[in-house]
Amino acid sequence: MNDGLGPEGSYYEAKAREEERQRRRKADAAYPMTITILYLVLGFMFDLWHPGWLVFLTIPLRYIHFRSAWDRWTHPVTITLIYLALGCFWDLWHPGWMIFLLIPVLNAYRK
Repeated sequence: MNDGLGPEGSYYEAKAREEERQRRRKADAAYPMTITILYLVLGFMFDLWHPGWLVFLTIPLRYIHFRSAWDRWTHPVTITLIYLALGCFWDLWHPGWMIFLLIPVLNAYRK
């Protein structure tokens, strides 16, 4: 990144990278609080305490580093979230459990 302010690897680039890291850290720190507020809004305003707790399962997905969109959708936490959504919202517990069989199959192709 050379924006004309100095040679590549200059003080200005290092400062810009550090500012970006600080911004990301603040956003990462605010995510669990945002999810908690969302849960409380779903519960108090719409009486969705039961399926609303599923939003807490998005917290680990926020902090896991994925190499691609494929990795995001085939991660065991995502598969578990999909299973719980199928069961809680559409009462598809029985055929929904088969989604867990995808974890070893899809992860075999990951490497």
